[in-house]
Amino acid sequence: MYKEPEPPNESLACFDEEGNVIEPHARKEIHQEPLKYWHAVVNVWLVDRTGRMACSLRSKTLSGNPNKWQTYFGGHVKAGNTFKEAAVMELEEEIGLKIDPDKLFLIKVGKWEPSKHFFESYVYPFDDSLGVLKFNDGEIVKAEWFSFDEYNLDRQNNPDKWCNGCSPENQQLLKEWLKNQKNEKAL
Repeated sequence: MYKEPEPPNESLACFDEEGNVIEPHARKEIHQEPLKYWHAVVNVWLVDRTGRMACSLRSKTLSGNPNKWQTYFGGHVKAGNTFKEAAVMELEEEIGLKIDPDKLFLIKVGKWEPSKHFFESYVYPFDDSLGVLKFNDGEIVKAEWFSFDEYNLDRQNNPDKWCNGCSPENQQLLKEWLKNQKNEKAL
């Protein structure tokens, strides 16, 4: 019915510890314990003009964080792609959303040692109904709007229900981006 959303032999972009590109490796090699390959991931928050985040429920068939809610969309950067290209592709693959790459705003770049991830985090303005989203690849099965307060309360009351969250620092970055968007439109 669905294509395999996490193909084990998919070739992913890899890096040395300083962030220099090295030869790509298969997903199954990258995730083999103990972790030895730094690799790239992208995160994209869909945020509406009122400051709500489109959160999604991961399929119960996924190997990582099955049947858990997350605050962003995204995934691994395939070999040969940039972070931004991966962000655009992930939105189309996971939720059938074709976006204007020029409206994708980079809000954070970093390195996460425990997972050996180099990451770029983006925000995309989205004021449409979540009903337009199409869950084509079987990775995501549902999406709902959450305000930051609703998310924080639900995460606090149901911590086992959530993965791939939105830290207070990231919430502040999203709020600053939203404020800047409103200020630009007011000019």
